[in-house]
Amino acid sequence: MCYTSGTTGHPKGVLYSHRSTVLHSLGSALPDAFSLSIDETVMPIVPMFHVNGWGLAYSAPMTGTKLVMPGPKMADGEVLSDLINSEGVTMTAGVPVVWLMLLEHLKNNDIQVPTLDRIVVGGSACPELLINEFDELFNVSVQHAWGMTEMSPLGTFNKLKPRLKQESEKEQMSYKLKQGRIVFGVDMRIEDWQGQEVEWDGHQFGAVKVRGPWIASGYYKQGDSVDDNGYFDTGDVASVDPHGYMLITDRSKDVIKSGGEWISSIELENIAVGHPDIKEAAVIGVPHKKWGERPLLIAVTHDVEVSAEALLNHFDGKVAKFCIPDAVEFIKELPHTATGKLSKKDLRSKYADYILG
Repeated sequence: MCYTSGTTGHPKGVLYSHRSTVLHSLGSALPDAFSLSIDETVMPIVPMFHVNGWGLAYSAPMTGTKLVMPGPKMADGEVLSDLINSEGVTMTAGVPVVWLMLLEHLKNNDIQVPTLDRIVVGGSACPELLINEFDELFNVSVQHAWGMTEMSPLGTFNKLKPRLKQESEKEQMSYKLKQGRIVFGVDMRIEDWQGQEVEWDGHQFGAVKVRGPWIASGYYKQGDSVDDNGYFDTGDVASVDPHGYMLITDRSKDVIKSGGEWISSIELENIAVGHPDIKEAAVIGVPHKKWGERPLLIAVTHDVEVSAEALLNHFDGKVAKFCIPDAVEFIKELPHTATGKLSKKDLRSKYADYILG
């Protein structure tokens, strides 16, 4: 049994069976997912209580993959780089904040990681800067994956189709920034707010629902949580393009509803961290007298002075004007959960009395 992180309320238990764990291990080890084998050395930078250790605690031994466990130093760039090089790590997995720290350490100390082939990112969206710099400076591929505790956890994995590798770098990046294609064993549908399935055109978005042999039907001692067709509502909002790549636009609880329009907080956060002086960013909805709710940008800089005006100007031309945050708050550190994910619950509590307009 694993418990959810509790970022949306009280933790809930998810009970796995031996059968679901074996099936998930088989599916996640496939070449277009984690691609595990005796030739790989994997270092999961995640606690085993975090979304079932991404299943790597089972799929690695099943395939004969060597496992390297970093212990309590999961956010220490020096420890991680030493382990990668001393143990010959070929693949590692974790949340974006870990990779930002590792990248900073490697650059500041002129260290290379020649055995490292790929980094798998989950938990939150990966900044474009991170993908570019690991590729250009270290020849390391950064790949998105998506899932959740209730899914054992893997649901999608981002590996470019051969056809897409012929596209321009800009076009390829637009796909690399997505959460990836559905892995074998997962049945997914995207529903609008009326419960109707939406077209996979890359534009229409809705609630992500899933079902499959390693997806929970409910929570421990709380009954079933699936609809009449057996689909579990993940709480994520996403679109899927014609190539089958899913893009998470937000958590349903984090979508900002402004004057009847929906604004993606994740999209705004990705733009913010694309600014060279911004280390990390979060966007939440705060009350507004006229529009009901408007986006507030909360940012951490790279120890440099950045004006709110300059940061907001960075959004021009990247999103519709009504999506641009109304204000910026600079803080020294954003709150994170024990698993390294951004805790918007804490931010909403901190800025509960913040009113715009």
